[in-house]
Amino acid sequence: MPPPCVADVDDGSGVGTPDGGVTIDDLLYYLQIFEAGALAADVDDGSGTGTRDGGVTIDDLLYYLIRFEGGC
Repeated sequence: MPPPCVADVDDGSGVGTPDGGVTIDDLLYYLQIFEAGALAADVDDGSGTGTRDGGVTIDDLLYYLIRFEGGC
């Protein structure tokens, strides 16, 4: 079983349920939780390895955007 895709965070419902695909719904949801500083937006510690550090920073946004653009 492949690891879950970090860019798949919402199915369009706006409640954070992944659906197995990467679409604009995922980007919009991630931007919402990132702006709120939600722990769910913590996806990287700046190392580029997907290691979480308990904080929400620009490192998380950049990591997410790379994964989103690549479709995971």
